[in-house]
Amino acid sequence: MSNCHGKELSEVYAAVFRDATYAFPTLEVEFERDLNRLLSLVERRGIHLYLVDLPAVGKHFDRCLAGGEYIPSGLPLTKRFSGGVVIPKFLRGLYLLVFHETGRLKDDYNVEAIFFIRQILFLMKKADFACDSSKIENEVLEFVEVDRSLPEPDGFWGSIETDPNQVRCYYEGFSKSQLYKGRVDSLGTSNCNQLSAFLTKFDSVSNFVSSALGSYDPRVWKFRHGPGAISERTGPSNKYSWEVWPDSLESMYPIADYGFHSFASWADSCHHSDMSGSREPASRMVAVPKSYTKPRLIAAEPCAHQWCQQNLWHYFCTRSNKTWIGKFVHFRDQTLNQELCLQGSRNGSLATIDLSAASDRVTCHAVGQFFRSNPNLLLYLRASRTHSVSQRLTPRAPELIPLRKFSTMGSACTFPIESLMFLGIAVASVLTVRGLAVTQRNIDSLSGEVAVFGDDIVIPEDSRELFVAALEVLHFKVNDSKSFWTGKFRESCGVDSFDGVNVTPVYWKSSYDGGPESLARCVETCNNFYNKFLLETSSYLASTLPRDIPEVAMRSGVLGLKTRTDLGLTELQARFNEALQRVEYRVTSLIGTNLRTPIENDSALLQFFTEDPSPHIMWEAGVAQRPILRKKKRWVSLGDLSAQEDLLEVELVLLRLKASAALREPEFNRKEELGYR
Repeated sequence: MSNCHGKELSEVYAAVFRDATYAFPTLEVEFERDLNRLLSLVERRGIHLYLVDLPAVGKHFDRCLAGGEYIPSGLPLTKRFSGGVVIPKFLRGLYLLVFHETGRLKDDYNVEAIFFIRQILFLMKKADFACDSSKIENEVLEFVEVDRSLPEPDGFWGSIETDPNQVRCYYEGFSKSQLYKGRVDSLGTSNCNQLSAFLTKFDSVSNFVSSALGSYDPRVWKFRHGPGAISERTGPSNKYSWEVWPDSLESMYPIADYGFHSFASWADSCHHSDMSGSREPASRMVAVPKSYTKPRLIAAEPCAHQWCQQNLWHYFCTRSNKTWIGKFVHFRDQTLNQELCLQGSRNGSLATIDLSAASDRVTCHAVGQFFRSNPNLLLYLRASRTHSVSQRLTPRAPELIPLRKFSTMGSACTFPIESLMFLGIAVASVLTVRGLAVTQRNIDSLSGEVAVFGDDIVIPEDSRELFVAALEVLHFKVNDSKSFWTGKFRESCGVDSFDGVNVTPVYWKSSYDGGPESLARCVETCNNFYNKFLLETSSYLASTLPRDIPEVAMRSGVLGLKTRTDLGLTELQARFNEALQRVEYRVTSLIGTNLRTPIENDSALLQFFTEDPSPHIMWEAGVAQRPILRKKKRWVSLGDLSAQEDLLEVELVLLRLKASAALREPEFNRKEELGYR
């Protein structure tokens, strides 16, 4: 990365320090010294300091908040102030508003100081800089290592037998499983008896979950395609035309019933190609950006599998929302976790747990035991599962990796299944610790104490120890650096909280490069800083954008820079729209163009039935291309910019237009007749 990157990032840091000076004016000299120290170190170490070192210091700071004491770490920019003072020189003024010189957390700590420390340390945590190939290679090798650490799938997962009774031959419950009994003994934990009791209650809770979900019939739920890529091809492709439909899918999802809009279409396709067969297609590993230190690995599923997995997703999501499960799990909303995160930091009663590579550790054996009382559903889950993933990201790993895990990140089934399983583990842990029977009343009583969103889990602190031990028995691993149960700091689903106060920092993502996507991203970042009252940073970032980006009200839906004050529109071209009788401004907007490549066969009809377009829109069949975003000048009403029709502001605008002779006199006479006086 070039020196210009370092200079630009340093300018952003300088703006953040100016915001800190407004909040703590008595620390102005300290902040100047801190900024100079930071810039000097960046000249020697490069922007690695911004992207890696400072976030690492931030993680250590969070752990100190949770422990109630600052402990020296030896990380960059944490050298202690003096021999008897453990507080670091860098940001010393802010640290001393939180900790005593000896490191103990103050009783009268300043929460705003905590926010600014975290803002400075985490500012570049999510900066959009691609990681190098070595980090991608390491992540792939770790993926392989984690998968090999899991038990081999049972014989059930290699069969295509459709008799639900076979489920009972393989799965009798967690408490009767020799695998988990052996795990309890081999881990040598001090609470073996409690873990055995947990496994028994976990069996009962899993029965409650399966009962609440009810029977699964794919004809009831919607088949559709997800927005992601498929494994067969890269780039846009016709997802409604099947290349392969393996026997495993055919056994539960007959292609004639679920893959075509009519039997006639299916019969016609049989004359041209043979899509069925015993060959199991593999998913395709893809590395997508996550952070500068490592990528995120997902798997593009085969087209037919994705189609059926989305049907299962619709079933899980709909049924969960309509039952008691919806009190604990919201598949599309993180609000519940965030609210309990704030509550847990306030009174310390709740712990927030985050897992490491959770989706890569869901074993087939665990899924079989969890859904054993809903054998029909388990047969469909087996049919929709891919058995291997192909990768060409590194030659140091096999090109075809047989999967021991149930599914990868990328399958539509992964998120709901792991969420339901973690909910069951959490509920069973709490009931075990509190000595409560597994009844619907006792489960419902945990509402407000337990919440799950993927691998982000909130659980009562008194049950945390058993919960963590139970996760380990089930082959999961807790991410200690992002899990909190002591002190007043908690973190869950994007909310960082200390003593009930949201101290989540604003993240700088990327600079403006002139493109429309970059413009949208940078305007959003500006507004995020503005929402947190970091006005200097917001103002600096706004100065890097085109001058014709309008100021808009906080509730406006128009692309623009948010403001809580009067809109600064005097530099924009204005007009009075006679047809719509409103004042309008000419502003830069982003227009998305969605092009579609025509489909040459009758799969367009299946696409129509699947997408079910409104009769009020001009729908067009075809393969959707990547949307083209472009900048365009257009007229936007004052009401849209201000999120309300302010008649006084309209009057002032009209007077300005009249004074500048922008409109002809007869037009103003017409406006006066219409009541604009």
